[in-house]
Amino acid sequence: MVEGSYRHCFESAARAAGRALSEDELHDLFTSSQLRMDRLVRDGLSPQEAAQQAGQQLGDEHRLAAIIEERNRKINVLKRSALLDRVVEGDEFRSLEGLLAGRETTQRGAALSVSAQAHGRIAQVMGPLLADLEKAGLLDALKRRDKQFDADVAREMWRLDEPDRWPSTGNRHAAEAARILHEHQDSVRLMQNKEGAWIGKVDHYVTRQSHDMWKVRGSGDQAAYEDWKSTILPELDDKTFDGLDEGTSIEEFLRATWQALASGVHESANGADWLSGFKGPSNIAKRASQNRTLIFRDADGWLRYNAKFGQGHVIDSVMTGIERGSRNAAVMSEMGTNPIAMFNDLVDRKISAAKDRDDFKMVDKLRTLKDGNLLGVVTGQSMQPANKTVAQIGAYIRTWEQVTKLGGVMISSLPDIAVTASVARHNGVPLLEAYWREIQSLAPNWASKGARNKRQVAQMLGVGINGHLGAIMNRFAAEDAPLGRMTQMVNAFHKWNGLQYWSDSMAEGLGLMLSHNLGRNAERPFEKLHPKLQEGLRRYGIEATEWDAVRKSAQEAADGAVHILPSEARTLSDDAVASLMKDGQTADDVRQDLQNKLSSYITDQVREGMTEPDPRTQALVRGSYSAMDRVNPVLGQAMRMFMQFKTFPLTHIRRVWGREVQRSGPDVAGIVHILAATTALGYVAMSLKAMLVGKEPRNPADWRTVMAAMQQGGGAGIYGDFLFGEQSRMGNSFLETLAGPTFSDVGKWLKLYNNTRDMALQSGDAPKGSAYLAAIVQQASGQIPGGNIFYANAALKYLLFYRLQEMINPGYLRRYEHGVQQNQAQKFWLSPSWSPYQSLGMTN
Repeated sequence: MVEGSYRHCFESAARAAGRALSEDELHDLFTSSQLRMDRLVRDGLSPQEAAQQAGQQLGDEHRLAAIIEERNRKINVLKRSALLDRVVEGDEFRSLEGLLAGRETTQRGAALSVSAQAHGRIAQVMGPLLADLEKAGLLDALKRRDKQFDADVAREMWRLDEPDRWPSTGNRHAAEAARILHEHQDSVRLMQNKEGAWIGKVDHYVTRQSHDMWKVRGSGDQAAYEDWKSTILPELDDKTFDGLDEGTSIEEFLRATWQALASGVHESANGADWLSGFKGPSNIAKRASQNRTLIFRDADGWLRYNAKFGQGHVIDSVMTGIERGSRNAAVMSEMGTNPIAMFNDLVDRKISAAKDRDDFKMVDKLRTLKDGNLLGVVTGQSMQPANKTVAQIGAYIRTWEQVTKLGGVMISSLPDIAVTASVARHNGVPLLEAYWREIQSLAPNWASKGARNKRQVAQMLGVGINGHLGAIMNRFAAEDAPLGRMTQMVNAFHKWNGLQYWSDSMAEGLGLMLSHNLGRNAERPFEKLHPKLQEGLRRYGIEATEWDAVRKSAQEAADGAVHILPSEARTLSDDAVASLMKDGQTADDVRQDLQNKLSSYITDQVREGMTEPDPRTQALVRGSYSAMDRVNPVLGQAMRMFMQFKTFPLTHIRRVWGREVQRSGPDVAGIVHILAATTALGYVAMSLKAMLVGKEPRNPADWRTVMAAMQQGGGAGIYGDFLFGEQSRMGNSFLETLAGPTFSDVGKWLKLYNNTRDMALQSGDAPKGSAYLAAIVQQASGQIPGGNIFYANAALKYLLFYRLQEMINPGYLRRYEHGVQQNQAQKFWLSPSWSPYQSLGMTN
């Protein structure tokens, strides 16, 4: 019970709050006031001054908490009403699933999903950020991730609020990088606040502190906790402990914080400190007890902790925080301040409605949405591994398979041209023009002028930037976090094999094409637009009224062409958007809505053209991982290995054929085009890879060649690099090939192990010595990181491996050449028997 001597104070506080407060709430209130008074006295104030200031601060915060709570209540009521209006009775599952992931229909807003808007918001922020960094000449410096430069950026970010108090690093480039990063961080903070968050401006803010769960957990015992505590406690500012509840010691607070960090609870969802919503009068954005706020004394303390218990560099954390914040803003914009609870509430309501009409099949389907994998993918909830050691081993194995199997992935990506052209066609761009513009984007210095200016426009659109982000950021996804340097190796590998250039160039070309297509049609009313462009815009919520507003923002961009850029929607006058304003909306709200729709349109269409995984495919894959993880962590990693390289064909089927077959009924012309073009380009890809290793192209009249080209170009994608690769054709069973590269390699190593055992035991089943050694060379040739990059593969074969095979097993090359001709109907334009050493007169 609360002590009687405080009763009159409690009654006064209750009157000030405007409602009855519980004794626990009031007790917390006065306890917090006492803690503040103690700190203020330590800072030099008299007890009377401290009491006055503490009371004022606490009163302000209490009133602010009430305002936030009431604002969020109103926001969520409006959002819930709008979301319920979008759910069709009798079709609740597809309505709610479409809300998260979009639908393949031509209805208004069918593609304007939460997922599409999340990617659009990320593009709105990341593109301009990279453009600013590149303009300042700092992008490459950040991508190098030099430790000293990284630390200087952190120190300069720390001193931005009080430059006179903290010494300058003297590094003007780091100071400029800090200014740009801080400016964009703050824009994301304000973006989230506008959508319902309440994130205050923190002095000396560098970036959201990352905590590596595995590093913090250590051995999980008392010694691990003591190591963490002894590292962090000297670095923390006393303000960290100001808000502790009465009776909670610093030791208890630190242990509770360590337990949360070591269990991964703090990473349960992006921005978990606000995504769970605001509740209660003493919340103040969940305060320290929820957010486990750790306030560091200075930048160097932050750096020391991050080096030992954090993830990645400062730049990694800044970029990840900006991406998370952008996603959070988009999710809140559609689903309120507590998106997960909001969506689950909608599902519960519709389950009840389905029960009332005895539609139990719908009930079962709706239950799969509640707290499901699709919701986790869209809101950005992280997926923790079931076992660190097993997950780390699995991640290393999958990384190894990437760098030893995907050397020809850029050539395998040739069918991307047909897919992006198909997407452009569905947005009213003539097919031949689409092909030509994509070719221009791949060879900008040869086929067009102003490549740098085009890149600037593309960055403002937020397209063609994935290569930059991959080089800068470590993805903090659970299964990839332990990789560290291996992640850098993968990024470097895809840079050297050409995939980074190819993907960014193709995405840039398609984004510019779509933006310019809007710009050149700006003089036309909506009814006069190409029917497919009308259809495409309508799917993202842009019809006649919206079009009349956004087309006024068309202007000549840096590349000399007329574009409609999403960012220019912010410049529209109040008169231009007046017809779109609804009750309670301001002109700024409408401008932001138009920017979101335009950005979602361009970004989502580019992602579709590049066959990037859609939310449903991601949820399907994640679900298979989770199901196996629940049985056993080893099975979970086995499922990840089985699914490796298969996400692309799954996405291709869902996105490409969903567009051509489902969207507005079968598009015969589109189906014929995509079949013919991807098969032809698949054949070109196969032929190029064959010619680069000395083989002649396969006979295009052979039905087996046609089928292989169709699979390579029409969905197999990078899995085709393995599926149709020489390593897979040489001795693999069908099941080994289907199971994927890891299991295929395991089968080969087991066979090699058995042969080694038989050789050692002189078994009758033992192979000949020459055949045994030749098998070792063959297996080793497929296990060199980067060894199958298309320009290195042939060199290694002719300079090394063919020579070793013939030396070990005379006549091997003649038999190999004959086998290829018999089994694949393929000849060599450069025989494996040809020796560069003989040609140079270096040997007889």
